[in-house]
Amino acid sequence: MLSVLHDIAVAAGYFRMVGGQVVDVQSEGKEVEGEVLNYIHTRKTGAMITVAVKTGALLSDAGEVELNALISYGRHVGLAFQIADDILNVEGDKVLLGKGTGSDAKRGKVTYPALMGLDASRAKAIELVESALMAINNFDHRAEPLRMIARYIVQRKS
Repeated sequence: MLSVLHDIAVAAGYFRMVGGQVVDVQSEGKEVEGEVLNYIHTRKTGAMITVAVKTGALLSDAGEVELNALISYGRHVGLAFQIADDILNVEGDKVLLGKGTGSDAKRGKVTYPALMGLDASRAKAIELVESALMAINNFDHRAEPLRMIARYIVQRKS
């Protein structure tokens, strides 16, 4: 149990979510490389999604193979979620989103669409979801909710 709390604290802290947010804010209005964007995205929501899946596996006494598969799933889904979020900020419906769009561009935020374009961003998000699904390919029907979540990420409108 203590290791689970440690994992959550690390994921939320400076080296993951908080650190990703700091670099995100520091990068506003600057040209950055794709590696910096990847650093930001894998550490923000991506870290929290990964730790949620990992801790669930740990608490259910998953074996090493299952744990590693779920961590891989979480990393892929987490990055896909961030990319989908970037795309929605460009072309999402503000009524469905419940907030305005275009704020990332106005603030000069580094995003996948700004760096790669919308089509390449969509393709990357789909590729990540496919990788997430492959990571849990050997799981039985009980993993269907995870599969549905992964697919929803690239289909969502809000």
